[in-house]
Amino acid sequence: MEPIISIVIPVYNGEKTIYGLCQEIISFCQSYQWDFEIILVDDGSSDQSKIIMTTLSLKNPTIKSVFLTKNHGQQNAIFCGLSFAAGQYILTMDDDGQHPVSVMAKLMERIETGYDIVYAVTDVNYDQLYRNLGSNMTDKLFTYLLKKPSDKRISSFRIMRASLVKKILNHPYIFVYISASVVKHTHHIENIYYEKLQRRLGQSNYTFSKQLLLFLSIILYYAPWFFLKPFRQKGTPYHIERKINL
Repeated sequence: MEPIISIVIPVYNGEKTIYGLCQEIISFCQSYQWDFEIILVDDGSSDQSKIIMTTLSLKNPTIKSVFLTKNHGQQNAIFCGLSFAAGQYILTMDDDGQHPVSVMAKLMERIETGYDIVYAVTDVNYDQLYRNLGSNMTDKLFTYLLKKPSDKRISSFRIMRASLVKKILNHPYIFVYISASVVKHTHHIENIYYEKLQRRLGQSNYTFSKQLLLFLSIILYYAPWFFLKPFRQKGTPYHIERKINL
């Protein structure tokens, strides 16, 4: 039986959080009697994440693990996970515990009303000023350049219909930004709000230089300006090293 929901989680140095997060997701989905799968994508971790993921997949057939050859970045890791998702709905969330598992029910409830994608967003600000600035600039870029509805926000905590994911996966370039691809294909977007949890362990890997490079790359690969097209490099956004239970 195909799962009703696929949960895609990019993993980067998540040895302290990924086991507990998976157990929490399994318990939650079982309480709702959902047919589900968890797809973990290791993005070149340097800690024990790969060992933990391997153990999880071998012990539980609902957990599928993909290991990338190197660190390709969060967006590419998510894109990879989407390509393996078999669910009617595909949910993406971070591996650091800041996205409450309980919010999955509200996301599922809202998307079943007919939206193509529902984003879970929060009003909590980032610790770093440049991350707040980068988030605001990205939102404005999506609104004015990609025509995102101005009253809707984006995040990495979201649920999508499989039909939308299929369109996203047709992306032909080495750089991909999931929400930019979303806005390219649909404006039937909804938001729900939640209280963001504290990061359980570690800290964000984003820096100012990464934020700036991301911003410029979105413009290069997604702006509707024909003169940029020759500069867009075609190819696969990620390379797989191995996979378990897939």
